[in-house]
Amino acid sequence: MIGAKFGFDFLNQREQKVIAEYDKKISEAKESFPIENQKAVLTFEKSVKNLKVLLENKIKTSEFLLAIAGNTHKDIYFTQLNSNVNEGLIEINGVAKNLAVVSQAATAFSQISGVIDVEVKNVRDMTSTATFTLNLKVNPSFFK
Repeated sequence: MIGAKFGFDFLNQREQKVIAEYDKKISEAKESFPIENQKAVLTFEKSVKNLKVLLENKIKTSEFLLAIAGNTHKDIYFTQLNSNVNEGLIEINGVAKNLAVVSQAATAFSQISGVIDVEVKNVRDMTSTATFTLNLKVNPSFFK
């Protein structure tokens, strides 16, 4: 056991020297790397991270738009769609054939997985159409 302990201590000291040597080489490499190149690398890294975030958001947006489009009544035409990911809200403005279609649309949207509540607002019954606003309260996972 004592021999094993001395053996491990010896190996540990040897590995510590190797690590110290690598640390020294890394330090020298950092110092010899021009500042302009360092800035270029950092800028490139930030650009890649920003692009990744944009692509992830595009995918998330596409998925929630598909969920809404797949549950939209055939007699409804959207005029505007706004979303607030931080507050978990989606606002849909549109025109429908009549009030019954607006009601059916609200019911259909309430059945979408991740939708907590649907609120119908600003309904105006015109002679041949109805305009409306639907506010969907959704889980944070709805956008992911």
